[in-house]
Amino acid sequence: MKAKATSSSSSDSKSGKTDPLYVIFEQHLYNFQDSDSDRKTFICGIVADYLGFLRQKNIAVPKSLEPAIVEELAEQVNIMLTKKIYGCPTIEDFTRGIPKTRKKRARQRYQRMVG
Repeated sequence: MKAKATSSSSSDSKSGKTDPLYVIFEQHLYNFQDSDSDRKTFICGIVADYLGFLRQKNIAVPKSLEPAIVEELAEQVNIMLTKKIYGCPTIEDFTRGIPKTRKKRARQRYQRMVG
């Protein structure tokens, strides 16, 4: 279950669908609030939200595989984060330069996906 981390676009060119992990990632990144949060905590929050989304959609994650899946997802989110904030020392520095329209769009896509 690999997330799309090679492009800043979140659309799957074949199906036209948005990758839920990327939508959740953008929601967390563009609406970042906790400057005391470290990278690991930030990534764990995204992974937890994604697993919650899967449960909401009745997609079962076997308990025996959950640690491996969480590890893989965390690695994918870390790659997305590294690519997205390249050149910024912290997430907070990155979010300062984001236009409000981009933050709003990320929030709206997230709400449509989970709502």
